[in-house]
Amino acid sequence: MALPVVESVASNSSTSGTVTVTAPSGIQVGDLLIGSYTSFRLDGGQTAATPAGFTLVQTSDTTDFRGTVRAFKKVADSADTTASNYVFTSVGAEYMQGSMVRVSGAAPGLEITVSEKDFIASNGSTTINNTGTTTPPTSESIMVLISGGHDASIGAIVTTGTYTSTPSVTWTQRVDLGYNVGSSYGSSHAVATAPYTGTTEFTSYGYATSEVFDQVVSILLVVSSPENATGTNALLQVSPTQFTQAGTTGTTGTNTLHAVSPTMFAQSGNGQRGTPWTNPDKPNTNWNNLPK
Repeated sequence: MALPVVESVASNSSTSGTVTVTAPSGIQVGDLLIGSYTSFRLDGGQTAATPAGFTLVQTSDTTDFRGTVRAFKKVADSADTTASNYVFTSVGAEYMQGSMVRVSGAAPGLEITVSEKDFIASNGSTTINNTGTTTPPTSESIMVLISGGHDASIGAIVTTGTYTSTPSVTWTQRVDLGYNVGSSYGSSHAVATAPYTGTTEFTSYGYATSEVFDQVVSILLVVSSPENATGTNALLQVSPTQFTQAGTTGTTGTNTLHAVSPTMFAQSGNGQRGTPWTNPDKPNTNWNNLPK
């Protein structure tokens, strides 16, 4: 089977607790839609939500509850093919950045079965390094890396890039959004993807940012392709099952004839004998010659 393919991407920023993202172009029934957002509130207390029709894959709130990063998925149906946009909400957030990635060729019903999240507080560096424990379940996958971070004293809009991982793959950045409020605080939201052939565990992954984050969240997703059904099936060898006979066997030989005396029936009538034959009596008259 072929690798899943990133077909189109859309993203947007907002200075409220709602961000509207234009639908990625060309959505087809069966496509995988991967939505994600980063939301921020300086004093915490926001309430993040998952869009209707989507399934939450990963979520992480920073320890000070100022930042929230969420990732969710949906298999596109007929309504998505004509949708104009998608709305993400985190009630109480002061600003948000959101994105939607459209992927074709994902395994039906098993689009994303493996993911992980990593959180770093008080990073103190522009280099983000995460220890990974993610193993792709199939030999052909798309890795999706979502990052979100914030700081209360960022002096500029944050940019993200220079993605790395072990094993090494070729990362392509799809989204890079940042927001800064009066050169005092801000956040960022970035998405990168990479095709991967193999089932070796990802033991590390990371990226670089242009500003130092106070707290940062990284989410790694694996989009699987359908299993390759080619190959030779191994036949299971088993001994035949012997069933015990449930009846008693018979014997063969010569049949014995049952000997009985014949039944004699008594005659029911009188028999008749014929009249004995006797010679007739000879007449006593003498024979005389007749006169000539």
